[in-house]
Amino acid sequence: MRITAILCCSVLLGLGACSGERVKSDYVGPAAMTQDQVVQLLNEHGYNEITGLHKNGEDWVGSGYKDGQPVNFDIDKKGTIRNK
Repeated sequence: MRITAILCCSVLLGLGACSGERVKSDYVGPAAMTQDQVVQLLNEHGYNEITGLHKNGEDWVGSGYKDGQPVNFDIDKKGTIRNK
């Protein structure tokens, strides 16, 4: 068991994961976005007249219009928008 842990840490050290360095990423998921940023994301995907937008855990939920039709939506922490 100890050998496995040492090997895993050696591999991760090569990747910078055990050295205390933070891995930087340009991706900011919806869970970390402000309400204005979420509205902008929705607008970019064809949603408008957004109302009732609020966080439910790490997800954002609300309603609006897409393609002229009223929709209720959910945006998960990965950024997937689902119409309900």
